[in-house]
Amino acid sequence: MTEGYKEFATYNGLNFIKNYVDLRKYEAIAFDIDGTLIDSRVSYNETIYQTVSMFYQWVVGFKPPKNEINSSVARLRLTGGFNNDWDTAYTVLIGLYSGFPDEILKVLSSTEYRFFKDYIKVKINKESILETSIKALNYLLMYADSKGLQSIEEGLKKLYNRKDKLNYLIEIKNKLNYPNLPGKSLLSTVFDELYLGMDLFKEMWQAEPVFKIKKGLIEDEKVVLENDVKTFLKKKFGNKIGIASGRPKKAAVKTLKDLLGNLFNPESSFFIDDVYIRSKEQWLGKPNPFLIEQVIKNLNVKSCLYVGDSYEDVLMVKNTRELGYEVGFVGVYGFSLDMKNFIQKFMEAGADAILPSVNDLKFLF
Repeated sequence: MTEGYKEFATYNGLNFIKNYVDLRKYEAIAFDIDGTLIDSRVSYNETIYQTVSMFYQWVVGFKPPKNEINSSVARLRLTGGFNNDWDTAYTVLIGLYSGFPDEILKVLSSTEYRFFKDYIKVKINKESILETSIKALNYLLMYADSKGLQSIEEGLKKLYNRKDKLNYLIEIKNKLNYPNLPGKSLLSTVFDELYLGMDLFKEMWQAEPVFKIKKGLIEDEKVVLENDVKTFLKKKFGNKIGIASGRPKKAAVKTLKDLLGNLFNPESSFFIDDVYIRSKEQWLGKPNPFLIEQVIKNLNVKSCLYVGDSYEDVLMVKNTRELGYEVGFVGVYGFSLDMKNFIQKFMEAGADAILPSVNDLKFLF
């Protein structure tokens, strides 16, 4: 598995650096946030599970097993098409729903999604419906690829073409009004309230939350970057340290606090907000090169090292290189839900280095 890479161990785990690579040549460095600078398992991954569970439990009265949901999330992140966790939550949910018998989907498709006050009244066999839900989800995930939601819609049509089930699923999607932003789509509204809590949700989206949740899962996040690594990065790169992240800026500021300014150059840090502002017909989020290109332009450098945790990050770097920029990639795998497969995927993509933690950057230069 490690052909073409030198391997060494630290207290964080196994590190891999590509043979003959020299990372000292890069003038600047930029970071993803989730799964890289923070452990997103306690926040975003948990929000995906709770969102899916809430909608699933509303129908059948019990939650799906977390290990199955986490496994599905890991598979989606390996495709390169699911950097947006709203898309991931929707995909897992619609996959589980597609395993319901038509009589349940018929009721669900004609029910108003409001405040989850009452479970839908359906007769079910718990073991049977859970088994068919998980099986249907796994069938759907076989179609997931770098096209993201488009691949899921195509997969549903192939699986259920000319069946009533497909029409019911389409109607459910319409009732969820997905894809759409919080305040417009119930699914993304529930997701962001669970993650942000009601106060930050209102501030970010100028919309009313559904449940009035006081403490969002964002409160459990902590920056994992150690002080000696911050010092090392500052000495090595000065003010040429940026961010290219799919996280909203307000959520980034809440977690990073004064690091955005003291360590990360705020003029060269770009977030999903910048994508929404500039996107019109074309989606500019990962793996589109837009975010990292903005960092490079604003830092006014010819070369940049990007540190990320997902296959979307790999593809974004690849797409940026195709524009003529010199960009290296370091993959961080320590917070992934499937470490072995992420290491393998990063190697296959030719990552310059693969680390268990962002804190092992100090050993690479």
